[in-house]
Amino acid sequence: MRLRRTGVIPPDARVRHYDELGEDAQIVVRELAGRPRTAPEADDLDDGDVVKFTDYYRVRSR
Repeated sequence: MRLRRTGVIPPDARVRHYDELGEDAQIVVRELAGRPRTAPEADDLDDGDVVKFTDYYRVRSR
C-alpha cells in the first residue's frame, strides 16, 4: 500500500478521517504520509480511499 497526496477527490471516493481509523491504520498513515514508501495493506483502508490527515492522501494498493 502507498499513499499519494492528492488535491482531487473523486466524487465516488470514500473519504476517511485519520481519527476514524483503527490504531494499526493510523500507524501506517503516519509512516507513509509524505514518504515514497510502501507498507502492508491496512484492514481499514481500500484501494482508492482518501484519507484526511495533514493533507488529503489517496490509498493505492500494490
